[in-house]
Amino acid sequence: MKEKNNRTKKNEAFSPAEQRAARAARVEVSDAEPYGWMAHSQMDREHVYHLFCEPQTKRLVCTCADFIYRGDAEPGYECKHVSAVLKYIGHQYLQLRYDPRSQYERAA
Repeated sequence: MKEKNNRTKKNEAFSPAEQRAARAARVEVSDAEPYGWMAHSQMDREHVYHLFCEPQTKRLVCTCADFIYRGDAEPGYECKHVSAVLKYIGHQYLQLRYDPRSQYERAA
């Protein structure tokens, strides 16, 4: 029984945002046509959420229930799908567009 309580305490050490970010690592993301991204549900691979950048706020918006119910109430809220898309965008940028020489040129 003690061991189980220790595991629970370790999980409580992470904030809800950190727990969502950890779950985001298991979310599969792809580009959507004509714009945005698609994030597959962890529970049902057939279910897909559409994410896009809201033009006025420049904020990612997700169609999942978690984001719909909490996203407007908490500024800066990120569901696990938003976290997964931000990671995906970062990887795409580093692979396709990042050029470290441009940083050196600006520093000089």
